[in-house]
Amino acid sequence: MVNILKKTLKLKDWLKSYRQFDWIVIGCILFLMLPILTLLTMGDQVPFQVQYFSWEGKKVGVKNKTFTLSFNRPVNTNSVEKNLIIEPPLPGRISWQGRTLIYTLDDPPIYGTNYQIKLENVQLSYQDEEIKSFVSLFSTRDRVLAYIGIEGEEKGRLILYNITNLSQPQKTILTPPDLIVTNFKIYPNSEKIIFSAFEPNLRSNELATQELYTVTTGFNVDPSKTPSQRAGKLKSILDAQEYQNINFALSQNGEVIVVQRVNHRNKNDESLWLIKDNNKIISLGIPGSEFVIAPDGKSLAVSQQGGIRMISLGGDGNNSRIFANYEKPLSFSPFSEKLLLVKDNVDYTRSLVVVDKNGENKEVFRSPYPILGCEFEPRDEQVIYCLKTDVIQGENGQYRPEPFLSVINLKEGTDFPLLALPNSENVMLSMSPDGVALLFDQVVTTSPQSSTDLLTTEKQAIADGQVWLLPLPDLKEENKSLKIQPRELIFGFKPQWLP
Repeated sequence: MVNILKKTLKLKDWLKSYRQFDWIVIGCILFLMLPILTLLTMGDQVPFQVQYFSWEGKKVGVKNKTFTLSFNRPVNTNSVEKNLIIEPPLPGRISWQGRTLIYTLDDPPIYGTNYQIKLENVQLSYQDEEIKSFVSLFSTRDRVLAYIGIEGEEKGRLILYNITNLSQPQKTILTPPDLIVTNFKIYPNSEKIIFSAFEPNLRSNELATQELYTVTTGFNVDPSKTPSQRAGKLKSILDAQEYQNINFALSQNGEVIVVQRVNHRNKNDESLWLIKDNNKIISLGIPGSEFVIAPDGKSLAVSQQGGIRMISLGGDGNNSRIFANYEKPLSFSPFSEKLLLVKDNVDYTRSLVVVDKNGENKEVFRSPYPILGCEFEPRDEQVIYCLKTDVIQGENGQYRPEPFLSVINLKEGTDFPLLALPNSENVMLSMSPDGVALLFDQVVTTSPQSSTDLLTTEKQAIADGQVWLLPLPDLKEENKSLKIQPRELIFGFKPQWLP
């Protein structure tokens, strides 16, 4: 009897605990059902809106070719495309991937510009509901150039010059006063610059002691990925203990450096050397004083006796080809598909020739005078700006060379002179990344007097120098005017735009 009573009590306890658990489960179900019932009763209260804009609050540059807009519901794509407004206008092409709009720019955005993107009165694809108004801002990189100073505390030092606001430009000196900078190239993210320089008190044989360094600019394209570094932080890249570093080039993607070097003890030991990301330096085993690297860093064009040698910088570095009777390489197109070369002709003239990736060549023009340099227009590979030489008669009856700038359309075969550059035999050009302006310098030279003299490539001392800004005409306009006026910027030389 006692056993039966004990079993009865245990059963009651079990039923009691079961009822408690059951109530807990029912309570959880009711709690979870409440928002579902509310949503079914009242409908989705989240407004139709832009969920994500990839350029919101960012500074973009020429490498940024597309942005995306993502919506929280399916949209009427025609309505979106009709009501999308960008101010100032930024022409482009629209494509779709589900609820995401992809906008691909036709031209690089203009630097130093604030843009507004706006969407209003857009409808859903399945009901007549307007979008929540969307307005966002993004901007482009500042208009910044680098140059070598020429007077006072700036002499021989590498300097940044921000001209986004031309009425209030900002100047930053990057290198210390005990280094005389001779040349420099800018990395594609604008975060650092590679330059060659020497210490004047160590100068023994002209530029025999110059070394390669990098210096930070203080710019940071994407602070979310890498921390910002202060401007002016130096790092040694290549010393001059065994070899003299004469000249160097940097690929546009920033992955390849080529240096012209000569052995201090054996002047016959002259070669181009290759430096890649790991800073390991190897000799290419070929000489060359004039050379250009393809933007993708995969090939090198070198001027040699009898022609231009094209060298692969990939895994099979021994692959090469020769373009006979060419004088020097000038520049590659932005996508490495074309190369501009200067060719010597039997009639003692020179031709500018464009060579495509298949080796097919086309003569652009022929001149009895030197062709100093050419650059592709970044918005249109069919347009190039060339620095040519003409011969004019001076007031004393003597003939002298005079450089001038012209714009050439490779497709149409047109050639328009833009600007004469008197007394500018050592002029250097730099095309802005957005293609709207050109930098050039004019220097006055004299015979070297001191170890601290700034020198041209012809070893002449620079007594004075001026950097100029040249606004370029919009060649797409039908009623274009090619009458343009340069503007004086600052004292200095070798100006280059930051990408």
